[in-house]
Amino acid sequence: MKHAIALVATAWLITACKPSQAETAKASAPAKVTQPVKEESLAAIVLTQEAAQRLGIETAAVIRKPVKRTRTFGGELLVAIARGQQPSIYSIVPGLTAPDMIRLAELQVEADGQVAAAKVQVQAAEIALKRAESLVAEKAGSSRAVDEARAQAETAHATLQTAKSRRELMGAPLFEAIKQNVLWVRVPVYVGDVEQIQRTAPAQVSVLGARTNQMGWTARPVEVPVSASNGSATVDLYYELDNKDASLRPGQRVAVQLPWQGTEESLVVPHSALIYDIHGGTWVYENTAPHGFTRRRVEVRYIAGNEVVLARGPAPGAKIVIAGAAELFGAEFGFGK
Repeated sequence: MKHAIALVATAWLITACKPSQAETAKASAPAKVTQPVKEESLAAIVLTQEAAQRLGIETAAVIRKPVKRTRTFGGELLVAIARGQQPSIYSIVPGLTAPDMIRLAELQVEADGQVAAAKVQVQAAEIALKRAESLVAEKAGSSRAVDEARAQAETAHATLQTAKSRRELMGAPLFEAIKQNVLWVRVPVYVGDVEQIQRTAPAQVSVLGARTNQMGWTARPVEVPVSASNGSATVDLYYELDNKDASLRPGQRVAVQLPWQGTEESLVVPHSALIYDIHGGTWVYENTAPHGFTRRRVEVRYIAGNEVVLARGPAPGAKIVIAGAAELFGAEFGFGK
């Protein structure tokens, strides 16, 4: 009996110590990389002195300097309202969608028609009053007819005044006030950040998802009454941009880079040093040896004119190629000479 118990205990210990099939499957790697390549081990390009001169290779040092601070927000393109219109239209039109604007325009047309009809009624009532007064003067009419004609004339004038007041509440004619070649950008900003924004400085607008090498648009700040969405902690800021080529449309969502107060230190390289791969990755070539160059990945914060502000890149002082980078890229991947 003792031997049987010992055998059972031994078998249980062996089974408990043996890894289960689930644990074995869990321990095995789901993928295996046979020849991993790290970015710091990318192939180096070594040119002869003659080739370097033929390609016109030029280098410059990466620098760190104070740059303007910016923040990127989401924005919405809106139809622009011509300056000099009634102030009330600023608070009505920017928040309207395209169907809402069409409906507002229809209501304005209907109100204009009501004003025109009321004017005709006034003219007809005044003619009837004069006729009644003439008949009384000729002793061919009654005073009662004059009183009734005068009451109708007063009613017509009151109707006209009501129609005019109702039309004035709708603002200037919508599609006459709209600028066809200009758009507004509405940017909701958290109320706690408003004081950090340079309100008088222009903003940079770009299409959502655009690459950093795509040119954007400069938008000028527009002074309109402050507006905010109900129940939110944001304030809407407005900017105006030219749309002469009709490349943008009202209702389109865009990225808006707003200028921030103050400056901060950041890596800066010339724009000519920047290279893009087929996936949109950004690179520069660092001069790592005499006539030797290695591709380095960089992370672009934004582009300001001829300078690229980097969030990550080679250390300050590193020599990078500013002329001939595209030729080096072609040589590295075999489609250059």
